[in-house]
Order: sequence, then structure tokens, then C-alpha cells
Amino acid sequence: MDTLCTACDHPTGPTGLHACPACLHRLEAWLAEIPRHLPLLSALLAPTPGPAGPGSTGRAHSPMPLRLDLIDLIGPGQPVAPLDAHGDQTGHPPVGAHLAGWARYIASTYPTAHRDAHGTVHVRAGGAEPHPRAGGGPAGWAAWLNAYLPYAAGHDWIGELYRQTEALVWRLRDKTDRRPRRTARTAPCPACEAFALVSTEGEPHIVCEACTHRLTHEEYRAHSAAILPALTALATRIAAHRAAPTHTAIPA
Repeated sequence: MDTLCTACDHPTGPTGLHACPACLHRLEAWLAEIPRHLPLLSALLAPTPGPAGPGSTGRAHSPMPLRLDLIDLIGPGQPVAPLDAHGDQTGHPPVGAHLAGWARYIASTYPTAHRDAHGTVHVRAGGAEPHPRAGGGPAGWAAWLNAYLPYAAGHDWIGELYRQTEALVWRLRDKTDRRPRRTARTAPCPACEAFALVSTEGEPHIVCEACTHRLTHEEYRAHSAAILPALTALATRIAAHRAAPTHTAIPA
């Protein structure tokens, strides 16, 4: 029996993984996107002017020294536990806490091995501390998580990592007003034939918004090369037929 993706409920095939390739690729794109928002957030930290009082050209009150809504995203904080059995976690962790917290959680489940004095190898789960090669900042933690996504896909909590990361990305996009560019594709969907295929910047799949069918960019190029010439020729014939003058016979 196929395992279902814990992020989108699509079958993952007989692999036993708990995340499908499309969701893993989307997670990878989000993790690469997150650090790119941080310089923009830092630039937005300057306080904005407040409204002046009646009859005054000055500020009605002293400005806040920093924007608290942005500090909530880039400041320190505690990660939200990935497995909240009691449902008592509230709020959203900042960027650094989210990335480092998940890295430490994944490391806590990762098998480690050591050889004792008699040469016997002992394997146990957990006990390792993650060490990102690119440093301990958000970019380093994001790169570490990307490297361990294939391992995380073998666990059912990958769906929670997906949902928390998606929520964080949308919070960042709302603050920086930077969203990936979406492009409508010309060829119809090979599954449902709807003209609803859309590609999103940074994501490896082209998705049909009518039936959720997914194509890689290579698959779409092959599909469009096979079908678009015939569709173009048909559209040309239809346009020529509509433009041709009609002749009505005059009765004798």
C-alpha cells in the first residue's frame, strides 16, 4: 500500500516516505528563500512616522524605537515543538528559532554510531548536535535542513515541518511584500486538458490549478513540444474560418 504524503495527501509510491517529491522540492525552495528576506526585514526596522496631532505639523507621540512586528520575526525566541501532543503551543517562532529548533530536533532523532574498546559498533538514535558548515545563522541552518530533508522525509513529522515552514514563509512575504513570480503556461494540462498550468519562481514543478497534476519543467517542455504545434495549427484554421466571408444564396 502506498504511503500518503503528510503535507499534501498525495501518494508517495512504495517508497515508504512520508513526503512526496513535489512537497520536498517546495520545502527546499522555501528554505532557500527564507534567508533572502532577512536583509529586507532589517531595512524595514526603522520606525515609521506617526500621525500628527490636530493643528500640529509634528509627531503626536514619540515613535517606537523599533518595529515590534519585525522583531517578532528576526529576534530571539523558542522553537515550537514539532510534536505538540497536548496542543498547548501558541504563537509562531522567529526565523532563527524555527530553523535551529528543527535542526536540533532532526539531529535528536538521527542515528549515531560509536565503536567500543572491544571493536563492537553501537548504534543509537539521537545524541548528535547539528553543526551547519555555513555557520549558525539562518542561512547556515537553512542549508543544514536542506541537506537532511531526504532523512526527514522518512518520518511522519515531515508534514509538520512543511506546515510550519510554509506559515513562516508567508509571514515573511507579507512583511517584505516579496512573492515568487507566477507564470501561466500555454499548453493544457495532460491530465485534465484544462488550460490551468502555472509555474512558480523557485519551485521545480509546474502545477495544474484545476486538478493539481504536477510536471517537472523537463516534462512540460516535452509535453508542449508534442501538443502545441497541433493546437496552434487548429487555432489558425479556426481563426481563418471565422474571418472568411460568408455567401448567402439569393433565391431566383
